[in-house]
Formats: sequence, C-alpha cells, structure tokens
Amino acid sequence: MNRKHAKGIGIFLLKLAGTTLFLFWALSMIEDKKALGENFRHALRSPTWVVAGISMAFLSLLANAFRWFFVLKAQDIRLPFSYIFRLTLYGAFFNIASFGSAAGDAAKIVMLMRRVPDKKVGVTVSVMMDHVIGFISSGTIFLVFAWGLGTVDQAKDIAGRNAFVAATWSQAGGLLGIFLTVLSCSPVMLTWGRRKFPRLTHNRWVEKISALIDLHRIHWRYAVWSLCASFVLSASFYLTFFVAVRSLGEKVEAATILSVMPVVDVVSSLPISISGLGVRERTFDFLISQLTGIPPAAAVAAALIGFLFNLFWGIVGGLAIITARHHRKTESANE
Repeated sequence: MNRKHAKGIGIFLLKLAGTTLFLFWALSMIEDKKALGENFRHALRSPTWVVAGISMAFLSLLANAFRWFFVLKAQDIRLPFSYIFRLTLYGAFFNIASFGSAAGDAAKIVMLMRRVPDKKVGVTVSVMMDHVIGFISSGTIFLVFAWGLGTVDQAKDIAGRNAFVAATWSQAGGLLGIFLTVLSCSPVMLTWGRRKFPRLTHNRWVEKISALIDLHRIHWRYAVWSLCASFVLSASFYLTFFVAVRSLGEKVEAATILSVMPVVDVVSSLPISISGLGVRERTFDFLISQLTGIPPAAAVAAALIGFLFNLFWGIVGGLAIITARHHRKTESANE
C-alpha cells in the first residue's frame, strides 16, 4: 500500500468515526427510539410529500446545472446545456459514491477538461466561482429570513441565539470577503496592486486567475443569471427539508427552514463526516428545536429524509453513467 492510498483510507476512517460520533449524539437526544422508525413509516404513507420532495430535489439539481452553465459562459466556455446538466447529474453521483462533494467537483472538472482541454484553468475557476455564487445566495437567504423576518427572535435560549449570531458573522464575513476579492481583481485595483505589491501581483498565476475572475464583472449579465439560478438552487434544496418536515405531519413555516438550513448546510459540508451524516442531523435538531416545538425524533428523521430526497438523484446519476458507458461500448462494438 502506497502513501497516497494509506492517506485516503485514513481520511475515510476519520470521517467514518465522525459520522458514527455525530449520529450517536443525534440519536441519543431521542428518548423514544421507536418514534424515529414511526416517523419514517409516516413519511412513506405520505406519497404526495415524497413526490414533492423528490421534485424539489430535482429542481435544485436543474438550477445547479443552470448556474454552472452561466458561469461557464462568463468564462467564454460555451457548451450545450444538456451536456452541462449531464455532468451535474454525474457529479451528484460522485458526491455520494465517494462520500464527499469534492469528488463531484473533481469529476466534473476532469470530464469537462477532456471536452475543452485548452481552457483547463477556466474550467477550474468556473467550479470555484460556482461555489462562491452559491455562498452568496445561501448567505443572503439566511440573513433575510433569520434577521429580516425576525425568525431568530423565536430562539428559546441564549445558546440558540448565540449560534445564529455566530452564523451571521460567518455569513456576513464571507459575503464581504467575496466582494473584496472580486473588487481586487478589477483592472483599477490590479494596477494599484502592481505598484504596491509587485512581487505578488506580477505572478503569472495570480494575473491569470484574476483575469478569469474579472470576466464575471465584464460579462455581468451571465453573472446575474447565474446568481438568479443560485437563489432557485439554494431555496429549492432547503425546501426539500421543509417538505421532509411536513411529510411527518409537523406544522413548520417555510421561513423557519430557510433560516436554519443555510447554517446546517455550511456545518454539514465540513470534512468531518461522510456526506455530512450525523453532523447535519444534530445541527438541524439543535437549531430547529430552538425555533419550534418539534421533538428530536421528528427533527432527526426530517434531516435524514431530506438527505434521501437528494440522494435519489445521485443514484439516478450513477445509473446515467452506467447507461452512457454501455451505450459507448455498444457503439464501439458496432464499429
């Protein structure tokens, strides 16, 4: 076993330990363990909500493809939307097959580089900007629903309110950082930077990446369209968890879920568990319990069901990959 494989196995075992720890923590908060199973059976007896959840997850996948499609256009990488959607679907599969979102991004980058080998840096920057725009939409949704609509005022104790305040500083700080980064890549700021920091700004890679980021200012219409798609993506993804809660018969407002899920999404994306399992459920349970009277068994079940709605399309992506490979083999055999 070489060092690379040993490192990969070590990281997986650490994530597995994190998943086990956080799932155990989330489940330990449930006094009536039978209630968790009953909640899943209740959801299955609500086919309308299940279809709604799967449909909402598909909408988020579709919006994800549109967002990347417009980001790529801003990078002067023009490809059919059907192809971009197919890569997005494949990426959804790799996200679950390798237990992390980084693998989905890597798969999309590799496959797209094969299609446009002369724009490798642009492809990489497009994935980075795709996530940046996603942070803008999720951060804005959080600030609007948590503070603009006063959802945070429903927090039951100081610990819950402090959690929302900490998330606010994180989201607001991230948004400010993005604004300053994009601003620093403008020609005016680069000219100033070349005078003040010549060693840094005259670096070949700094100049190239800055120019690629600045394309989103130049092609601002594509940036606007990608941001619109990102709001649809973020909202529909978060609302899959709203549907999951409603499938259990719990009366929760959509605004509450839209206040909680941006924080849950950020925390569950940390590389401390497999696909955010355990971390997502515990964070969702803690935050939703601060704002509503939902019992832990329902909160944990809803978080898992919302995850399963999105997992469904990852499995479809895997089937799409198998079908595509079989189709290529058949064509090669016929030739």
